[in-house]
Amino acid sequence: MKHGPQEAFAHLETIGQNDVYTWVLGYQKDGNQGGAHSKLTLICPAGNEVVEKYSAQERRMITETPHLYEKVTAPWIESIPNSKTQWVRNILDGVSESESVLYRDDDPKSGFVLTPDLKWDQRTLSSLYLVAIVKDSSLKNLRDLTKDHIPLLKKIKEAAAKVASEKYGLSAPSEDGVESSLRCYIHYMPTFFHLHVHILSVNFLSHPGAIVGQAQLLEDVIGLLEAGVDFKQRTLGYQLTEGHALLKELRKYSANT
Repeated sequence: MKHGPQEAFAHLETIGQNDVYTWVLGYQKDGNQGGAHSKLTLICPAGNEVVEKYSAQERRMITETPHLYEKVTAPWIESIPNSKTQWVRNILDGVSESESVLYRDDDPKSGFVLTPDLKWDQRTLSSLYLVAIVKDSSLKNLRDLTKDHIPLLKKIKEAAAKVASEKYGLSAPSEDGVESSLRCYIHYMPTFFHLHVHILSVNFLSHPGAIVGQAQLLEDVIGLLEAGVDFKQRTLGYQLTEGHALLKELRKYSANT
């Protein structure tokens, strides 16, 4: 007989809900003293894409030239329906998770919201995990950034440091900006296409999204933009799973050229 979360835990605490996602803390039979024993992400309905995302798969490193981005990746991104990021709009518009927002700047071009990532249990400071989501929906990924967005990225970095220090007690950055208690990065390739910045405690060493082949350090991105780099004209490397829809499009293009 299959057992659901209610049978496996003595007590469940919902810590967030948005669109098809629900995040729950589970406490075992011995009560909830000492914190939750498990954290669950419930997705309903879960389509084939979700099943593939959370299934173990072989991975491939992709070398994406500006030509491949223009001919394959950019059209593929544009083909993704807006419904895939409805949960993001819910956060930005205050429909969902409004009680969790830690910082809000409503400027339509340089604004963003800062909120705990719901993969974080919001209790363990060594695994602190925040996310900043920009207001400007025209910014879908790293390649959309230009030097005009440097002030936005710097505002995100400053707000994240302020929240991490004042709300969660992490060390504030040094006055010269050399030291920080946070690791901030942008994913390329991201899992959803509305620009966002991941903000982790520097002591959170085990998070799989912080590895080379996906994470681009925010400080490096700012530095490259300040140096005049055009991300649309850069060759970028990243990883994709075997079942990823973009990998299928890249292979199809390669077979036909």
